Amino acid sequence: MKVFLLSLALLAPALPGRAEGSFFRYLLQSADHGEAESLFVLGVAQRDGWDGTIKSGSIAAKWCDLAAELGDQRPSLVLGLLQKEGDRVMKDEAKAVRWLSLAASRGDNYARVILGDMLLEGDGVPADWHNGMELIKKSAAAGFAPAQFRLGLIYLVGDQSTPKNEIDALAWFIVAAEGGSKPAEEFRDERTQQLGREVARLAIKRSRALLAKSDS
Repeated sequence: MKVFLLSLALLAPALPGRAEGSFFRYLLQSADHGEAESLFVLGVAQRDGWDGTIKSGSIAAKWCDLAAELGDQRPSLVLGLLQKEGDRVMKDEAKAVRWLSLAASRGDNYARVILGDMLLEGDGVPADWHNGMELIKKSAAAGFAPAQFRLGLIYLVGDQSTPKNEIDALAWFIVAAEGGSKPAEEFRDERTQQLGREVARLAIKRSRALLAKSDS
């Protein structure tokens, strides 16, 4: 999340006319100016029906889980600011998908992964495996470790759009682990032990190719 967004949010109480506003209103204003992070927060809030709490299994909880993989405290800070302001947001799935889609189109990797998952699972939107995978792959190609870990899980079990592939699964776990994903480290070590040296060697070679592709 851009430093500008959080800096302005933290300074907001001192801004002229602040007494009449709220952090949520600030998000709306910055979203209107194309701020990807604000677009994403609005999508999360309206997808959940934000009431000041982070419910288990909610989109906000998934967001914080993704951030926790990388030790990123900014998502919790933004939701904390919403909570501090006492802002409440009615649930509106259509608006949530619109905000998330705009954030994803502007390169927000959290938005890409969560919207991609929603499309893969048909969660609040019609299932669209192809576009769901494309969003997650874009985020993975941008070096976002939680997206790389998600791809590892998809290849590990397979789905209606992606055949199961043990080598690709382990390769993505290796890449994600190197990017800082703690869950990926556990899957990398477990799968390496179960699959044996030969498959692990192929997966390592594949992971090098994936990293080179991401860097290009």
